[in-house]
Parts: sequence; C-alpha cells; structure tokens
Amino acid sequence: MNILLLFSDQQHKYALGSVNPAFHTPCLDRLAAEGTLFLNGYSPNPVCGPFRGCLMTGQLTSHCRVYDNCWPLPENTPTMASVLNEHGYETSYVGKWHLGGNGAGPIPESLRGGFRHFIGYQCYNGFDPRPPFLNRVAFFDEENREHVYQRHRTDVTTDLAVERLRQAAGSGKPFFLTVSYQAPHYPEQPSPEYAALYENAEFPVTEDEEEVDPYTPTFSPYSPRPYDSCPDYQRYGGNMKEYKRLYAAMVSQVDAGVGRILETLRETGHEKDTLVLYTSDHGDMQGSHGLKNKCYPHEKSAGVPFIARLPGGKPMRTSALVSGVDIFPTVLEAAGIPRIQGLDGHSFLSFLRDGKEEPNAYILSEYVLHEAPWRMIRTPKWKLTVSLREYLPMSLYDMEEDPHEMHDLKEDPRFRDVIAGLTGILRENTCEIGDTRTSDEMRARWYPARASLDGNS
Repeated sequence: MNILLLFSDQQHKYALGSVNPAFHTPCLDRLAAEGTLFLNGYSPNPVCGPFRGCLMTGQLTSHCRVYDNCWPLPENTPTMASVLNEHGYETSYVGKWHLGGNGAGPIPESLRGGFRHFIGYQCYNGFDPRPPFLNRVAFFDEENREHVYQRHRTDVTTDLAVERLRQAAGSGKPFFLTVSYQAPHYPEQPSPEYAALYENAEFPVTEDEEEVDPYTPTFSPYSPRPYDSCPDYQRYGGNMKEYKRLYAAMVSQVDAGVGRILETLRETGHEKDTLVLYTSDHGDMQGSHGLKNKCYPHEKSAGVPFIARLPGGKPMRTSALVSGVDIFPTVLEAAGIPRIQGLDGHSFLSFLRDGKEEPNAYILSEYVLHEAPWRMIRTPKWKLTVSLREYLPMSLYDMEEDPHEMHDLKEDPRFRDVIAGLTGILRENTCEIGDTRTSDEMRARWYPARASLDGNS
C-alpha cells in the first residue's frame, strides 16, 4: 500500500465546504465523500513545529520533546520515513519543514527526518509581488541545491508535489509522499483568482466569536514596521471579515492543489492502491473567545480537518475522535509493518474499512510554552484542560451540549469526579516537561527582534 500524506498550515476544522458551505473546497469535499471525514480531528500540539515533531515520531510533545518552532526531531527516535525506508519504501517530502531551523537556506540531511527525497524549506510566511515582499520562492532539494520560482508558494508546492509523485510512482517501489503546504497560515495573500471567489462573501458568526484585530506581523520574512505600512495590515488590519475572505481564498487555493495531486495519483494508476490522508497542523481562532491564531485548546485552534481515503474502505462522516499522533501507527499498518514501541497514537485503518471500532476513547493535546502551558483531554462528551505542571483544571466543557465552549463547568461540584477521572488519564499518558529555556535561546537566534514585538511565527 502506498501512502500520500497531505497537510496544510493553520486550517481550522470548519474550513471545509463539507463542514461549512461558505468554503469552496470541491476537491477536498470529493475526497471526504469517497473516504472518511473525521469531524473531531485534533492536533496533538497546535503549533507548527511541535505538531510536526508529534506527526513524524507518533509521540506526544512530552515524549518526543519538540517543544517549539525551530526544534529538531530527537536523535535516535524512529520516524515514519526512517521506518518505511527500512521496509523498502521510497520516501519523499515536499514543502514546509520547520524542524531544526527557520527561514532561508538548505536543510541538512540530518534534520530531514529520514526522508530520502526532499525538496522544501524551513519556514517562509508570505508571498506577494508588491514591495516590500520578495517576489521569490526558494526550495532546497536533497542535494542542498536551491530552486527559485516566481509563482505563488502554494502553486509551487503543488507543482513539485506532482513532479515528486510521478517520480515515486515510477520507482517500482511502494512510496510514502508527504506534502506540506504553508497556506492558509498568515499573512493572508491568496492569488487574485481565488480571492475573487469570496468577494463580498459573508461568513456566519458563531456565539463564541468576539471582535479582534486579525493582523499578525511575520518574522520570516520580517514584515514592515510600523504595522500600518505593511500591505497586509492595509488589506485586513482591524477587519476580520476581510481576513476571513482572504483566509478562505487560501484554503481554496490549497484545495485546487490537492485536486491536481489526486488527479496525478489517478493518472499514474495508483489511486486504487494508495492510502490518502489530509489534515492540518493546527487551526486559527479568528476571534473565537476573543483570541487569534493558535496555541489554545479551543476547537478553532486544536481542532483540524481530518480526511482519510482507503481503497475499498467504507465512505462515512463520523464524530469519532482522531489525532495527528494516530497517523504514524495507521501508516505502519497500511504498509504491513508491525507497530513499533514508543508510539502514543492508535491505528484507525480498520475503522476506515468498516467503521465499526472507533480508534480512540479519548485524545490528548499539549502546549508547553509561555505564560499558560496546558494539557487537554477530549472524550466524546468532555473536554478538560489542565495546567501543564500542576494539573489544576483550567476549563471543563460538555462538548455534546456546548460545542462552542461557552459554559465552563470546572467550578461545578457535580463534575468533580469527571475532572478527577480525566486528570488521572492525563497523568498516566504524559510525562514531565523538561527545561524549555533552550527554546528561548533558539527563538533569540531565529527571531532576534521577537522579544520586543507582538505576534508569532
């Protein structure tokens, strides 16, 4: 069985046409209709780099210890690519990497997580032909050669994915291809034809949303200061409606790319022997609970789209719980490789076949940095978030009755036993977080002006 893993950056769980018709995502909607659409997909850590650490190792953050952006994968820990390499797979990666560095420049082989074929970059938020943005998109291949393009980064990623898919499909070996899009991560800069899809569009406002300024400056590259001189600020600063339109346009641009990749899969004759997975590293709060961006346990931050199409599987739309750490064990089972030690996730392959046995009774997510680090557990009914080290309850929501998380029940004495039971599961399945001061040192290296400025990468 071949595996094709596609994921976007900062796409919240509602940013699919099959979930919210305001979004134009016909290719992803078709994939969801042909496979399994998980309505309760979650990021194990809703930050770019830490999610990638969890994804590649199949471990929660407290176990793989990729605490922050720019952290490398741990040495001597098996990755999806390294294990598949050992079993004869052709492994290839395209797109944003964001593990072990930031910004421009080649990615050394030692940082590539075992992928034999590679063309990507660490992190580059932004593309715009207008000054001061660089009308230049650079990718670096497995030989550390730079490839420069003059097109939108999303479209370049798709072009390269199509090229690498054709190479893998013609190798005569089973293949594992991973494609990582930077979009729809801010700044919101879709190509004009996708922005036109949403001109004057209105997105329904849910009860959890509050007015916030959606603009966030970038650090790779460094967006202009003062903010009102930034073209992105001029376009949507203080205007959540326009931000949402442009965000949706970037989602649609990714969708079109996914469509091209899936068509290439069909053309190569591998549609019937390839497991296709689609998700995102984290969501985008967009004013939910008065917050923006990510790093939170709330649904629009930790909740992500999650689609899986298994040849011969049962098409379905399900509320079953699934997490990014479940991808590694699922990939192994699809490849016919025995489960390895140290994985935190559970394979959902049999669920894709018949929909009978849900893969998880609960999922866990962690965020280990800054002022309010947390751990979260989600069951079909409950979502409990506790403080990272003390395990004191920060919030408790009844997700069946309160899907927008409006009524915090942590102080209600009726639910003390619920909190105690869920906290016990968190303690059993996570471990102590080590010293994170190194993260500050890395941030000082990769984001030298960040300490004095608002925003995140």
